[in-house]
Amino acid sequence: MNKFERSRRQFLRTASMASMAGLYASPFLMELNSVAAMAQSSGASDYRALVCVFLQGGNDGHGTVIATDPESYSAFTQARSGAPGLAYPLSQLLPILPRTSQSGRTFALNPSLGGLQNLFNAGRAAVVSNVGTLIAPATKTQVMNNSVPLPASLYSHFDQTAAWQAIASNGGSAEHIGWGGSVADLIESMGMNSNSMFTCISTAGIALFLSGQSSYQLNVTSAGPIPIAGMAQPLFGQPAGTNALSSILTADEANLFAKEYEVVVNRSQLAQEQLSTAMLPAGPTGIANPPQYLDPVTNKLTDNPLATSLQTVARIIGGRSGLGVKRQIFYVQLGSFDTHNNQAQLHATLLTQLGQALEYFDGLMTSAGLGNQVTTFTASDFGRTLTSNSNGTDHGWGSHHFVVGGAVQGQDIYGPYPVVGANQANDVGAGRLIPTISVDEYAGTLARWFGLSDGQIRQVLPNLGNFGSSPYLGFMG
Repeated sequence: MNKFERSRRQFLRTASMASMAGLYASPFLMELNSVAAMAQSSGASDYRALVCVFLQGGNDGHGTVIATDPESYSAFTQARSGAPGLAYPLSQLLPILPRTSQSGRTFALNPSLGGLQNLFNAGRAAVVSNVGTLIAPATKTQVMNNSVPLPASLYSHFDQTAAWQAIASNGGSAEHIGWGGSVADLIESMGMNSNSMFTCISTAGIALFLSGQSSYQLNVTSAGPIPIAGMAQPLFGQPAGTNALSSILTADEANLFAKEYEVVVNRSQLAQEQLSTAMLPAGPTGIANPPQYLDPVTNKLTDNPLATSLQTVARIIGGRSGLGVKRQIFYVQLGSFDTHNNQAQLHATLLTQLGQALEYFDGLMTSAGLGNQVTTFTASDFGRTLTSNSNGTDHGWGSHHFVVGGAVQGQDIYGPYPVVGANQANDVGAGRLIPTISVDEYAGTLARWFGLSDGQIRQVLPNLGNFGSSPYLGFMG
């Protein structure tokens, strides 16, 4: 493929992402308790969805899943003694009991993760310990001696977000294909979806994670599909303006570039119409609205933006039979995790939103008879340092993540939880953790559950072969 063709294809993918849309949720009415019956009648067992919840800014894994055995907890509180509110009292932590013991160690969740504690105890959530971007397994000696290939620009938000979401973790910001989009390309080639326009859907704008070679991502909001500017409402308040714009966008063009853009616009308008008809409404007549959460800082009931995004995902999943899909990949995002300052308050609010939203969404899927067909997982730029910088933490590397759903082998921690403290085997300074589980292993385990063969998974994740002949983690049934 020559340089012009690559640029052209990238432009078309980006144009498609920006313009695919719909107008408003349809007046189609359905009680929530009828969704389960719909699931049974539309072959729910043959449907699967992956939902990526990206914690933008770099979530503090050290303060999310905490080792509470005396030695570990003492090291944790000592490292954070200088940051008010970050050395949580033991009595406030939420204990969890993994099925698999780790050398007598005990564990708990952040005080704000009550929703996730409920899911973990019910066997519907698992912790994957110390996940991060790697090209190959790395020891502390190798990292310090620069004798092992490492991802580009460690500790950089932009580059590490790209490394987490792209198909090759050493590509950094140079990557343009996400592993979610690459999985979608294979789903399309396998003919699993009769309408590939609805395979990749984002509630957070254009996401590298969903960018593929042949697949396209559709962007939606809680108000429904995003309309094409000037087409949903009269342009300049005049129907004549909209008609003129429509004529320009749909005119038969001789120029190849313009002709391809016309294809994108027509596809976008079709997506608007189909999703507007199929997507279930929000509220009592459709997908139940999420409850407000009690903000631990203000002590006031507040709307949960992540739960609202996941409600949008549920509304689309509810209309899947009308969209002609058996596999879907979703991307939602919760921001503001770059907690250099005021972390105690910010992190408490964000984790409360996360725990409540995941519990709410899992309840929706279970009520719909899809509890085993939808798997939600967290991702983030990187973890953060164990030590504090006054009242926050700095950029790190490895971090702990959650996987939620009925197909998850839950109530367990996968991967060794790192030794807590300075100068440990996985610590490259200030408690920055060298990952013991790669994003490739994490993603590969999810992709295998999704229905890809081992050969296809290695096509999506070219570095996976560096992590042994059996790199899958076992957290999926």
